[in-house]
Amino acid sequence: MAPAPEPKSLLRTLLGGVSLVSALIVIPIGFVLLVGHSQGGSSPRDLVRPLAVLMAGGGLLSFGVAMLIWEMSARYGIRR
Repeated sequence: MAPAPEPKSLLRTLLGGVSLVSALIVIPIGFVLLVGHSQGGSSPRDLVRPLAVLMAGGGLLSFGVAMLIWEMSARYGIRR
């Protein structure tokens, strides 16, 4: 007998959607900073900021995808 699906969670859906939209904004900003760094000829220490922005964008992207997968699996009872 399959377990009953959990009720819908608006919070998980909103968190996932906001995280994905934020990632779509933050990741291009990180690439622009990275290109600006590569053309400026600055020191390697200045590379920390563009990489930190790219890592934040990747974290937002993975968090958003995880939230939406969790919500869809809970909503439709796809857990194993």
